[in-house]
Amino acid sequence: MIIDPIDLHLIRQLELRGCVFVNEIIGKFQITKEEILLRIKNFEDSGFISGYGLKLFFPRIIGGKWYWGCIALETTTRFNPGRSVACLEEIVENITLPAGVCPDLSLLFYTQSLQDTYRVINKTAGVKYAEVYKIDEYSVDVKQVLLKEDWEMIAKLFDELPTITYHRIHTIVNSPISDEDIRLSRTIWSSKNRKGVVSIFPNFDWSTIKNYLHLHVAVTTSMRAKELRSIVNTIGYSGNITSRFKKRYLQLEFDVWGFADMQRILTSLQEIKKVTVEGVSFAYQNRIHNDWLAEYIEHKI
Repeated sequence: MIIDPIDLHLIRQLELRGCVFVNEIIGKFQITKEEILLRIKNFEDSGFISGYGLKLFFPRIIGGKWYWGCIALETTTRFNPGRSVACLEEIVENITLPAGVCPDLSLLFYTQSLQDTYRVINKTAGVKYAEVYKIDEYSVDVKQVLLKEDWEMIAKLFDELPTITYHRIHTIVNSPISDEDIRLSRTIWSSKNRKGVVSIFPNFDWSTIKNYLHLHVAVTTSMRAKELRSIVNTIGYSGNITSRFKKRYLQLEFDVWGFADMQRILTSLQEIKKVTVEGVSFAYQNRIHNDWLAEYIEHKI
């Protein structure tokens, strides 16, 4: 599949929100709603979107204090993420060269104790190294009560996931017709319904894209992150600086359009004094982890 910057903008919205803000995209790119939906259908037909998964917003469902976190990992083949992290919602796989300078896995999850998660994950078979980060935190005094009928609708939506398309998701969220879809739309989070507790997110297979990759470059440097960002920007690239993996390898992110673009980025970084390029990683797959949700939803019914 070949993509362009409009496609990438759609992908980023789907990745962050599970849906696209159609009016925002129409205003920014001057395209029609029909073209937006056609582009997403192309993602599905090409296999880039390999399916959809369900996420539940546990802080609002259960109440209390919660953290939304990320675990950055270096692992072996013995590691089984689904058996290692409670309330696991997404698995991000990367291809890393060489091993150990960038995370090969990132896990998104909910927890009520980041310390407990850190302690457990670092004792888990197949984990060579792990870092736990807080993305956000929530404190919900009054949880949202879902009736049995609500959970039955969520269960039906969960069963529909193997065949669901984005056109169907868009219809439920933005223009539901049947009474059942109208009730279901009230449980789904969207820009119009920020009290929703359910989200539908796509699985991405980045290997299907031929002209683009999301590149992480791991560097060691004595410079501060702000100084390095300024230098990177002056050579013509807007590289986001995320974190230091293993407290040593500073992670730089780039959107790369073709092999020549990657060569220019790496060559330019290698020419910066006080900077050593240690390795790279590429986004490979994003998978929504739903293996445990069926039992959880059934228990609520």
